[in-house]
Amino acid sequence: MNQGYFIQYGLELLGGDLKSEMNHFEKISDILLALYISRIDNKQTNFHGERLHYINLITQKFLLHINSVKKLTDGITLKSKSKDFETIVKDPFSISVLVRGSIENYLVLNYISNRFKDEDLLSGRFEIWLRYGLTKRGVLPENDEERRVNQSDKDSIELLTERIINRNFFKNLSEQKQETFLKQINREWKFTFKDDKFFPASWKDLIYDSGLKSHIGQNVYNYLSWHAHTQSISVIQLKDMWNENFDEFSTKVSISKLNMFGSFLISDIIQNDSEFKNAFNSMSEDLRELINFYNYSYRGDEFLI
Repeated sequence: MNQGYFIQYGLELLGGDLKSEMNHFEKISDILLALYISRIDNKQTNFHGERLHYINLITQKFLLHINSVKKLTDGITLKSKSKDFETIVKDPFSISVLVRGSIENYLVLNYISNRFKDEDLLSGRFEIWLRYGLTKRGVLPENDEERRVNQSDKDSIELLTERIINRNFFKNLSEQKQETFLKQINREWKFTFKDDKFFPASWKDLIYDSGLKSHIGQNVYNYLSWHAHTQSISVIQLKDMWNENFDEFSTKVSISKLNMFGSFLISDIIQNDSEFKNAFNSMSEDLRELINFYNYSYRGDEFLI
C-alpha cells in the first residue's frame, strides 16, 4: 500500500466530522458503480456459475441500499398542503435501517465467497442459504402461475438437498447428526463446522469470519443489534435529536460503517471475479488506495488488492 495515501486518508478521518466521511462515501459508492459500468461497457455481463451470479446480485442489492442512504443524507421533506407547511428534517433512523441491511448483505456475500475457505464448503454454504430462502417463500398456490412457481421451488429444494448431502462437511457428520442437520437447515442457514460437528452461527460469527479485527467487531455487532430496532434506545435517540446535534453524529457513525463494509465488499468481489479486478486496476491510484486503506485498517494486509 502507498504510505502517502494511507497517511492522507487517516488524517482526513482524524477530525471525526461527517464531511470527511461523506467524501470517502461518495468515492467508495462511485467505485462500486463504476465496476459495473465497466463490465457493461465491455459486454462482460455473464457470470461464471450460479454462486458467482448470486454474489453479484447481492452486490447489486448493496449498491441500491447505499444509494438510497445517499439520498437520505440530504434530509426528507415533511409537507402538509392543508396547513401550507413544508420543512426538511434529517432521518438518521431510516439510514440506520438501510445500513444494517447493507452490512447483512455484505456478511452473506462474504459467507458464500470467503476466499480463505475451500470451494466445497463455500458451495455448500451457498446451497444451504439458497435452499433456506426457497423454503420460506412457500405459499398456498391459488392460480396456475403460482402452482408452477411452487412446484419449481420444490424441485429446486430437492436438488439442493441432494447437493448438500454430497458435501464433505455433511459426510463428516455421524448418521444421527446428519438427520439433525437436515432438519436444522429448514430453520437456519448460517453454520460452522468442526470435524464431525456442526454449530448454528450468529451474525456475530459472520462478522468475525469476514476478517474484521476483534476490537472493532463487537462495536459492529452492537450497531446491528440496536440501531435499527424499535427498542427504547432508538426512541431516546429521537428525543435527543431535537435537543442536540444527534442527527449529524448518528449519520456519521452510519456512513463510517458503510465506508468500511463497502470497501470490504469491493475487495472481496475483486478477489472472486477477474473481470471486476481488471476494471478496478484501470482506476486511478487514489481510488484503489482508498479501498486498501479501509481493508488494511480494519482487516489486515492479507485483504489488500
